[in-house]
Amino acid sequence: MSSSLAAAAAAGASGASANNNGGGGSNTFSPTKPSSADTAAAGIQVVVRLRPMNERELQKNTLPVVSASTENRDVTVIRNNASQTLRNVFRYDNVFTAFSDQKEVFDATLGPVIEDVLSGYESTVLAYGQTGTGKTYTMEGKIDNQDEWGVIPRSAEDIFQRLSHKNYVEWSVYASYLEIYNEDLTDLLIDDSVNAPPSLKIVEDRGDEKRRGKGVMVFGLSEEEVRSTEDVLQLMERAQQRRKTGETKMNKSSSRSHCLFTLCVHAKLRVEDGGLLDTTGKLHMVDLAGSEC
Repeated sequence: MSSSLAAAAAAGASGASANNNGGGGSNTFSPTKPSSADTAAAGIQVVVRLRPMNERELQKNTLPVVSASTENRDVTVIRNNASQTLRNVFRYDNVFTAFSDQKEVFDATLGPVIEDVLSGYESTVLAYGQTGTGKTYTMEGKIDNQDEWGVIPRSAEDIFQRLSHKNYVEWSVYASYLEIYNEDLTDLLIDDSVNAPPSLKIVEDRGDEKRRGKGVMVFGLSEEEVRSTEDVLQLMERAQQRRKTGETKMNKSSSRSHCLFTLCVHAKLRVEDGGLLDTTGKLHMVDLAGSEC
């Protein structure tokens, strides 16, 4: 079992402490940073996170068939048949074991991305893989426990901390939350029990001679201004109540939809010569629906 995260555009990932252990699933990330020649050439990095055994697996005395090494940045899958034991080794840009915590994963993957977003780049991180391997935990975590915050709240916290520096003379941050379920688009920030849900559609804004286009976008998707990490946590809590989930063989409350949380950051930064640098960056964080084997 494995789940994954992937980040593209301006981002960077660094190594974590070495560790070997067995587990029942994994997650993967992919960041890139333009200042690194090899990373820029690749464009996307993939990072695997191995989850620990869950309660059901422990009760059944399930033997681990996956091990991970942060030092070697590889994952080993062991398969037994009647005559022999097969070992397949897969190498990635970075690997986190079942003992890696939420902060360690964020610092080594999304941490370097935040600087690029504030510099005006558009970056994406996504989690993908089989249901029950911890994608939503890695992306969102437990919002009522700061130690277990996932990528989304930690990214927001880092952004607001950096924007509090005196060199930022003006800034604003807007958030949107899109759900895609059976090819239907839903705005998770709109309470459709109070207001009629907006009609959302994917369009391409090419702009014109006087205005730069926005590219591919979701027309009708709302944005809400957020001024603190607490504002982001409140939006996440609202969205979690509306997201579509269902029971699977691996997970009693599996996310059955794709969700895309976006932070758009506008900032004016005072530079060394006294001038102002005006930037607009975006960070897309995507939690894909789990796949079943």
